[in-house]
Amino acid sequence: MGLFKILEKRERRLVRRALRTDCHAVAEDGFRFLGDTTLDLSEGGILLRSDQEAEVGETVLLSLKVPGGRTWVDAEATIARIVRGHRTEDEGRAYGLRFEAIAPLDRAILAGSLQGAPPPPPARGIRRDYAGSVSALAML
Repeated sequence: MGLFKILEKRERRLVRRALRTDCHAVAEDGFRFLGDTTLDLSEGGILLRSDQEAEVGETVLLSLKVPGGRTWVDAEATIARIVRGHRTEDEGRAYGLRFEAIAPLDRAILAGSLQGAPPPPPARGIRRDYAGSVSALAML
C-alpha cells in the first residue's frame, strides 16, 4: 500500500437483502402489469424481475408479501433504475423500485423481516471515488 488509498464510492443508503418474495407490481399509468417476483429487498425498495417495458421515473403500485410471513404490504414506488440484463451476473431484465409511499407500520413489518438476511453478491466491481480521494488528499 502506498501513501495514498483510492476511496470506494458508496451509493446505497440502505443495505439490500438477497430475499425473493411474491409481489404484484403495476404501472400507475394504464395499470400495466410489470412483474410478480422480487430479486432483492431493502427498507427503501425492491429489485423487481420484469420482462415488461417501463421507464425511469414511472410510478408503480406494489403489493408485496413480507418474506417469511403471510402478511402483504402495499406501497407506491418509482422506477429508479433499469437493469437491462447485459451482465453475466444479471438474472434478466429488472427494475429498481424506490418506495415513495408506504405506511409506517408496513415499513416496520418489512424492516423486521429483513433482519439477518444476507446481502446479494455484488454484480459489479468496487467503484472508485476519484474526486473524493483527491479532495481528501488536498486536505492533508
